[in-house]
Amino acid sequence: MEQAPRAPGPDGAAAPAAGGPGGQPLQIALTVPFPSPVEAEIAHWFLTSHAELRGPVRQELDVNVTVLTVRLTAEDPGQLQMSITSCLDQVSRVIRTMQRVVPPFFAKPQQDKGG
Repeated sequence: MEQAPRAPGPDGAAAPAAGGPGGQPLQIALTVPFPSPVEAEIAHWFLTSHAELRGPVRQELDVNVTVLTVRLTAEDPGQLQMSITSCLDQVSRVIRTMQRVVPPFFAKPQQDKGG
């Protein structure tokens, strides 16, 4: 399989090709389950309003009942890697915050144990 010629980098050497196979953008999807739809929506709102993307990276967020899906797409692997790290940090932060702040009535109801 023949590869397209690579543009020279700053030192004159051929720079590595960006993107995935065939020059396609790179993409990663992260799915995060939450105990309730309300918590998934809160996380969606937080991540949408606090997006810290690195460079030309596209972020798509979607909630399906209790599952939040985050898709990150970029041409450059380094920018995608930095955005993944930032996204994971933000998801972790919102989960820790909700564990401390979200009132108990948002929590998933417990099943009765007989009776």
